[in-house]
Amino acid sequence: MNKFVLPLLLILLIAVATLFALHFKYHKELNRISSKVIKDDTISRRDLKIAYVDLDTIQEHYDYYRERMAEFEKRKEIADRDLNGAFQKIEGERQGFVQRGNNITQVEAENFQREYTRKMQNLESQRKSMENDIQTEGVKTMEDLRKKINDFLKDYNRAHGYSYIFSYSSGINFLFYKDTIYNITPDVVSGLNVAYEKSKSKK
Repeated sequence: MNKFVLPLLLILLIAVATLFALHFKYHKELNRISSKVIKDDTISRRDLKIAYVDLDTIQEHYDYYRERMAEFEKRKEIADRDLNGAFQKIEGERQGFVQRGNNITQVEAENFQREYTRKMQNLESQRKSMENDIQTEGVKTMEDLRKKINDFLKDYNRAHGYSYIFSYSSGINFLFYKDTIYNITPDVVSGLNVAYEKSKSKK
């Protein structure tokens, strides 16, 4: 009889020890999961902090944007002047040709008309090309502006902990009401200008 009891007791002891080990292991795991849930829930219940940035003010006071817009305006003025000068030259040639009156032969008239049409078409192509170049540069500038603002706000928000930072513009206004107490635009403009001055000094 003892031969059967002893092995049975040994098996029971091993089973009990295993159950105890599993109990403590899973109890520890449950405590860890419970702590994480409580921590995550605490984070989710933290105060919601919001702010907004006035894009009109940035465009007015951000040195990078203002300088880029001044460059565009200068390029546009030069392009307009060049195109207008080319047009005046072609128009002068036309008027000079017309003044010859009855001395113009049919062959000369046809040749002039063909050459005049070619020059005007070239001038129109130049105008479209210049406009496309300026437009492409404008799109790139706006993309650079957005990236500079986003990069700055990522660093800025590490110290301020806002949940959301909205953008406001009089042209595209998604905010029906705004309390100026949440306006962080002065900080953003100041920080952007400091960063821009540093980037220029490195060149």
